[in-house]
Amino acid sequence: MKILRALVGVVVGYLIYALASMLVVGMVTPREGPTAMFLGLTALLVIGGIAGFATSAIAGGMKRPAALILAGLVAMATVANLAMQLGAEPTWYKVGTLLLTTPVIVIMSFRTAE
Repeated sequence: MKILRALVGVVVGYLIYALASMLVVGMVTPREGPTAMFLGLTALLVIGGIAGFATSAIAGGMKRPAALILAGLVAMATVANLAMQLGAEPTWYKVGTLLLTTPVIVIMSFRTAE
């Protein structure tokens, strides 16, 4: 049962990350300049925090492994996206995902762990 909860936590966390990230990309990235970049990077921090918290809350006794798996999935998807130049996001947004979102997911899981 613990593994199933952890799996559901990872899936829900990734869905939160993916949907929120697409929403932010649609609102922020058409604009240019440092303000858009600041807003996008701030949104990535918040998205990582929410996804990490949701994953930890659902995963129960396996909070840390579930959050590490989620962070790994986000990082792998972002690296693949960078390598193959997929998606419409600017490069700064993809790098911001690697450097901001994935660590915040892990930090939130360690903060919420018992």
